[in-house]
Amino acid sequence: MPIPKAQHVSLLLALLCSLLTGAAQLVVKWGAECLRGHGWLDPSALLLVFLSYVLLGAALVVFLLALRGGALSTVYPVLAARYVWVVVLTPLLFTSESLNFYKLAGAVLVAGGVALVARAGAR
Repeated sequence: MPIPKAQHVSLLLALLCSLLTGAAQLVVKWGAECLRGHGWLDPSALLLVFLSYVLLGAALVVFLLALRGGALSTVYPVLAARYVWVVVLTPLLFTSESLNFYKLAGAVLVAGGVALVARAGAR
């Protein structure tokens, strides 16, 4: 039996939502780094915090679109992919962070779980 196109689109939208929320978390970290150095009134830090909220708002819209064509029990777990993006990208973007075996193993397990849920939901 062919898989409905709407389910594929929903999974792709959920993946996009995870990218947007992961990016928002990285931008929040960047803003926090600015706050540490310059205080609460630093314009660049405030801009980064604002940008993170814009990304989260966009992610919400994308999530709502994903829910239109997919089941919550399938779409929502795909959002967990954001943990993979954050774990992998944080050490590349911030020198104060590192990637060790346990973090990488956890990211691989999350990615595997997301893949299983997405595959099961697409059937």
